[in-house]
Amino acid sequence: MSTKFFNNVQALVWVTVILSLLVIPLAAKDVFRGRMLTERAPIEPPAVEIQIEIESWTTPEEIVQFNQILASSGPDAFLSAFKATNKGVVRFLYARGFNLTVHMAQFFEDEKGKRVILVFRREPWSQGSQLSGGRNYFMAIELKLNKKGEGAGRFYEDAQIEMDSMAGRVYLKGYESSPKIIPSIKEKKPK
Repeated sequence: MSTKFFNNVQALVWVTVILSLLVIPLAAKDVFRGRMLTERAPIEPPAVEIQIEIESWTTPEEIVQFNQILASSGPDAFLSAFKATNKGVVRFLYARGFNLTVHMAQFFEDEKGKRVILVFRREPWSQGSQLSGGRNYFMAIELKLNKKGEGAGRFYEDAQIEMDSMAGRVYLKGYESSPKIIPSIKEKKPK
């Protein structure tokens, strides 16, 4: 009888440990919420709510690894490694919106506040949307936030990125189509 009791207690302890490990990353999530102009009115809503949830930030070491893969194995291996990386999600909060997986996420602080760059695979972000022929593999969101965590941003549907191994950073190098404007975005502080 006592062996069965101890086995049940041991199982309960393991379940508690596993659940606590699963909850810890949820508490560490960085969340940004705002509105993006779609440029698709009257067919689509003129503006949609977006929510950006970042689970972890891309480290300088990861940028170096991406550059090494690109240099040694070529673009196909790099794109496979890029797609396998999951840093968070961008949610388009309306009936026809999709969720886009963030594959690179970095922020840089300066005297004015924080700059955030998010990079994901180039794909449709709402039902019925079609991507025009583009030269680049990526989409990006660039946010500029003040010290209070409020600001604006841009969503680039056809972005060219550059990875700097020396600085361990990813930059938006250029883009093909005009960006969607995010006139207001705010970082949600954990309570």
